[in-house]
Amino acid sequence: MQPKAPTRRLALAFAALVLATRATAVVPVEGLYEGTVPGDTATATRAQVAADALKQVVVRLTGRRAAAADPALAALYGDPLRFASTYRSVPPGQVAVGFEAIELDAALLGAGQRLWGRERPLTLVVLVPQRPPATPTLSGADPELRRELERVARERGVPLTWPTGLDGGTLQARYADALAGRLEPLQALARQYGADGVLLGRTQAGGGTWSWSGPAGEGSFSGAAGDALQSLADRYGAQFASQATTPGGVLGVSVRGVHDLAGYAATTQALASVEGVRELAVDEADADSLKLRLTYAGDAGSLRQALQGGRLANDDEAAADGGVHLVLRP
Repeated sequence: MQPKAPTRRLALAFAALVLATRATAVVPVEGLYEGTVPGDTATATRAQVAADALKQVVVRLTGRRAAAADPALAALYGDPLRFASTYRSVPPGQVAVGFEAIELDAALLGAGQRLWGRERPLTLVVLVPQRPPATPTLSGADPELRRELERVARERGVPLTWPTGLDGGTLQARYADALAGRLEPLQALARQYGADGVLLGRTQAGGGTWSWSGPAGEGSFSGAAGDALQSLADRYGAQFASQATTPGGVLGVSVRGVHDLAGYAATTQALASVEGVRELAVDEADADSLKLRLTYAGDAGSLRQALQGGRLANDDEAAADGGVHLVLRP
């Protein structure tokens, strides 16, 4: 390992490794506090761009599409620059606006909103055309349809996965199930991909019929793909958003005894799994330790308590400087 590797590269690598090794169907979603909307980064247009992006982020955080036009949030939308922290141009002709997590969480909770945390159910998407093609497929033949679903998934913070690499016999069987609208065997297929829910789309020009099964129960929808996923995201939000989430702060955490990628994965997974951890970033790494920042709905003491009994323990050899110092146990 090279000392002090670039933060973003490390964070992405650790996130990928954690996701690859998780046994649960719930995965952490990154970028909850950044909205991407049409516009530019010019100072004169920042207020409007920030307002549009803030509505997107609030919908993602609350799990409610209606939050974008909720009169109870009018004052929050009227002062978007209070929460905006970063602006960056992204193609084509869009700007990504980042918001301060702690301040925004506190404002939303103060307005009586429920917040949906970063740990969210993974959903397997199965697409079949209502008029069967010559070659069976479960991923859909229309790339525009898939792009639309992935766009909405990013906007709402709903992680998706797709069925790939199936052997011929399994593909034929699940294809027949999909055409017939049988969700139970598709739910079993979802579990093979580490997903807890399945979204089935039987598509046609201009829309299709959609059904889902999983942690938000079962339901159905007729219409466009994006609207179907919006409906499912609303169901997830109603199920998982909680008023129990409380605003906290940013904690600096150092972890000793991290010698390799397996140690990195164990450390980041242990911290990300703590209830109340909403964002995690790796600031620095060397041959034996990590320094991280956590956006956490609690204090240092509650974090240490939440980690009791796991692989991360309090580092009794560290200086008593008020920070959170941990050691990774073998």
